[in-house]
Amino acid sequence: MAIALDRLEKPLRELRKSLKRLKKNPPPEDVHKLRTRARHIEAIAPALTPSEEKKTRRLLKSIKPVRKAAGSVRDMDVLTGNALSLPKNSHSESLVRLVELLGTTRQKSAGALLETVGEQRKSARQILKQYSKLVKASFNGAHSGKNSGKHAGANGHAPQPAKNVHAAILALTENLSRWPSLSESNIHPFRLKVKELRSILQLFPNSDLGFVEALGKVKDQIGDWHDWQQLSGFARQALDARQDRALLKQIERTGERKLEEALAAATALRRRYLKNGRKKATTR
Repeated sequence: MAIALDRLEKPLRELRKSLKRLKKNPPPEDVHKLRTRARHIEAIAPALTPSEEKKTRRLLKSIKPVRKAAGSVRDMDVLTGNALSLPKNSHSESLVRLVELLGTTRQKSAGALLETVGEQRKSARQILKQYSKLVKASFNGAHSGKNSGKHAGANGHAPQPAKNVHAAILALTENLSRWPSLSESNIHPFRLKVKELRSILQLFPNSDLGFVEALGKVKDQIGDWHDWQQLSGFARQALDARQDRALLKQIERTGERKLEEALAAATALRRRYLKNGRKKATTR
């Protein structure tokens, strides 16, 4: 399974751009890109350069505050969208109060994000650039030519980053296949591992697309449940247990349904692709 250099460099380059161009009042799409790009790098960096632990830690330390701050804003955007998807005819006043709380929280979170990016922008962009050079040097060190299309060294061996990533893939598939029976208490941590594995597999042009898509579906479905769970928490803050019980109950029922769907999808993923500690078909 050959790894593609451009797929290593692209997320590093794109995060540098996101940090540079973040607007004063960042729109949801820009926040989503910033968060996703930071999360992607957090997933792949430890797998790419395990021998460069100090440099990897330095990179992750520089982008983690940004990713967390962006996540707080992104959460409010998603929760607001979920709230507005609810029927408004029977509890419009309750819904207005909930959306107002989400809007106020989003405004505060956006301010915190801008402050965090302002503090981290210069150093994080420099570290990202340095890390990109490190990855490129490591990748090309095993190649006979800079733009080798086969991604193999002069001696026919795969570059070190590919070997490192293969080891990470095996460890993650082993972890997911041996995960305890899925439940409400452990499905969110399961999702984090699914996201990590999916991010790493996307580095390879010849990864099994069916498996990658299945991981993405499970990631999204568990995330959808988690969003409704969070919305339920905000609803309990904003609303009255008696006066607004209809809306509270509807949010709770939706969350329960989303959990059932997420558990079913995750269980199906394990049965189809993850058995006895190994993936049936990681690549085509």
